Amino acid sequence: MLQVCLQQSWPQNKPISKFVFPKILPSKLGGLATLWAMLPNHQIQRHPHHQPYKRFLFIELPSPMLLWMTGIHTKDKCFQLLPCYLDLQDPKSREILVRMTQTGYYRLLLFSTETPQKCTQVMTTTLDPQQCQMLHEWLEASQISETKAQSGVSKFLLKNEFEKIKSQPLEKFDSDNLNYPLAI
Repeated sequence: MLQVCLQQSWPQNKPISKFVFPKILPSKLGGLATLWAMLPNHQIQRHPHHQPYKRFLFIELPSPMLLWMTGIHTKDKCFQLLPCYLDLQDPKSREILVRMTQTGYYRLLLFSTETPQKCTQVMTTTLDPQQCQMLHEWLEASQISETKAQSGVSKFLLKNEFEKIKSQPLEKFDSDNLNYPLAI
């Protein structure tokens, strides 16, 4: 599976700049939940000492949406927080979450802006049982949601929460209590 990830190249329809998006990656064992991120080469740590930080925020109204955050320590001793917004009314977004809750992990594929033709690094990010359970509950809640509202308002609210989280001191990201899912 790792080899399948390392053989990937950055899609031509995505910008060659700091960018994050989710994707189901076909494999022999079924689809893999993956998060693709492009960063400058100097920020990609080749041999990370830390498991990537992961946190999920969910908002049900006005439209069910999930903020999926993955944080990595970079070569220059900084912390890079990568946000990804999943509209849970979208079948592709829902499938990503189903795969994550079924397997208990996702793969983070890192690409360099300098050499986007090939995946630079793959990190496996494990979810704990509490995270899987909460994601499953949010999937169910979003299925019974009857709202047909535009997702823009929900995304705006989650972006505001992301800005608050991003401004926290680095030590906060290493504490276990921030790795658990939250609903707002």
